[in-house]
Amino acid sequence: MEQRKNNLFMPLLLNALKAKKNWFFLSTVIIFITTFLIPYILGMKGDFFILFGVFETFALVFVNCLVDSSFFHNDSKLAYYKSKPLSFREQVSINIIINMVFTGFLLVLIALSVIFQGWNYEIFEAFKVFVPWLLTGIFLAALSSILAGNTLVAGAMTLFNFALPGIIYLIIQFMFSILENMVAGFSARVLMDYFVNNFYKLDYIYFAVYSDKSVDCIYFLLLGIILVGITLLIFKMLKRRKNENTGNFMAFDGYKYFVSVLASLIIPAFFSITGYTGSIANEIIVSLLMAALTYYIIIAAMEKSFRISRLSVKVFAVSMAVFVAVTGGTVVFANQYKNVVPDADDVKMAYIGNNTWGYSSTKRYIENKDEIDNSDISEIQNRYNIILFTDKENIETITELHREILSDQSYDNDDFYMNDIMIIYYMNDGSYIIRDYNTENNSDANNQAKDEIASRLLSSQEFKEKKYYYLYNEEYYSNNNYSINVRLQHDARDTNTTAYADINLDEIREYLVKDIDKVYSNVKGSFSALSNYEYGMPYKEYKEMGYYLDINVRDNNDNSKDYTYTIQLDEGFENTKEYLNLK
Repeated sequence: MEQRKNNLFMPLLLNALKAKKNWFFLSTVIIFITTFLIPYILGMKGDFFILFGVFETFALVFVNCLVDSSFFHNDSKLAYYKSKPLSFREQVSINIIINMVFTGFLLVLIALSVIFQGWNYEIFEAFKVFVPWLLTGIFLAALSSILAGNTLVAGAMTLFNFALPGIIYLIIQFMFSILENMVAGFSARVLMDYFVNNFYKLDYIYFAVYSDKSVDCIYFLLLGIILVGITLLIFKMLKRRKNENTGNFMAFDGYKYFVSVLASLIIPAFFSITGYTGSIANEIIVSLLMAALTYYIIIAAMEKSFRISRLSVKVFAVSMAVFVAVTGGTVVFANQYKNVVPDADDVKMAYIGNNTWGYSSTKRYIENKDEIDNSDISEIQNRYNIILFTDKENIETITELHREILSDQSYDNDDFYMNDIMIIYYMNDGSYIIRDYNTENNSDANNQAKDEIASRLLSSQEFKEKKYYYLYNEEYYSNNNYSINVRLQHDARDTNTTAYADINLDEIREYLVKDIDKVYSNVKGSFSALSNYEYGMPYKEYKEMGYYLDINVRDNNDNSKDYTYTIQLDEGFENTKEYLNLK
């Protein structure tokens, strides 16, 4: 009997494939009209029609998968398929194979449209992402149809299961946002960046990394693991499926609770990461209320009753207890490192400021280097506008300021919004210590200690040599590779008006250096300046007219190294303005 079933598999597969001929014909017509005929008639060429064709491919494959597996959701159809000389496992396998052939056929049609019309062949690069998505979707649609007792719910669960890695990412971010509010110095953004880069590689799970990367063995290995994993789940769920639940929303109670609990956390997670700045206690209470309400609505819909069972209540209570315990565990763990300030001798480089984009780019740059030397540090400064302090005295000053922030996070910033301040230590052993503090704006705060320490950093020779290296660093200055002009700006939107051009840098340099030394020797609100982007001076009243000095620095040996720096000639630059005869 088993031999007979095996002999029937191929004939039934071919027969099922023939039965799909109308779908193949209809899909051919749809793809031909939308990706070839319409743009040909309109005389238009572009990626829009091809992307629309890809969207149609996803939709057609999605509908086909649900239609092919709809027999799981109807008693009479289920009985009919059960009477066939094939097991449910073989029937599901046939459906998956047919939909894979159907998907390949649609992608070939799209490829032919691109080739025949000579459109942008770079669209094929996107196929490296589309193909895994389509294949995964086919297998997930089969799995979801087995788990669900209703075709519409099976479609929703297919989307849910596909988004599951992203949902888990969102919930983890929710946990880190709670940690951020409870432990000073820990940033949800930094924690997620570390977690994703080192453990939870979401860009690989969704193959997004291959949108601008060549296919490698990891690509096929990962795709194989995902498809084999889903296949094993399909076979396991087929054995355990309760066919008496056919017609219900869910055929598995366990999966129903799994979906409901995860879905109940999505709403409070979105609420948490929107930037709510109230008390952490209120945020937790509101999050629990929203989670409970979401869970109740989902379970009530699943069970088709407004009175949910005691089991549902127990599942929710246990799940929330586990979530709170895990989140609390991360808070307790982080608290152990809350007050950690490293010894300056153990720090190779240190950063303090608010350039979070520069930090991320710098971290990637350093991780791609076996060893960081002075030329690399200069490249980081030039490319990312981020200053890395290497002088031990300045590193010690940063650690001193760090301890001051830990003892008192308040600062009187004259009612002007103050950004977070980030402190990063690049350790000698290659590790990082990253802290992100949100200083409280308090009119009663004593700024003296923070400003005095910050002033030492801003007035240090290393700071000026790195921020204004084109003036202070003799190695760069001596290459005589600069162009300079003064731009007179009458309006905030006017960026092109030039008052002077081709100024001799040798002549103006001494005035600029003298003014910069004076400006940074006694900065009012030095700590505020440190927390401003690119160490800008504390907030000043907007003026309709202003003078801006643009200095362009180019490398004759590398055209990509072309940087323009702007110095606002405001109060404090009297020597430079006098030299330029500016009033």
